[in-house]
Amino acid sequence: MVIRGRIHNGVVVLETNTPLQEGMEVTVVVPAASVGSIDTLSEAEQRRILEIMDHIAALPDENPGDTFSGADHDRVLYGAP
Repeated sequence: MVIRGRIHNGVVVLETNTPLQEGMEVTVVVPAASVGSIDTLSEAEQRRILEIMDHIAALPDENPGDTFSGADHDRVLYGAP
């Protein structure tokens, strides 16, 4: 089911009156054409994103002995090249 909506004051407002149960889990997918590049963001927004990325990069490795790489991940998902 696809239900369209818009963001209003930081909240998703659906365009239809489709009855959804309270607490129902939904997934919001933003069309790629709607997402700007980092160059279109303000300096403050860019700084905030870079700070978040730095924070993520500084998180400890939860399994330092793991040798399963990103390439292995792709091979498992998509098969050998």
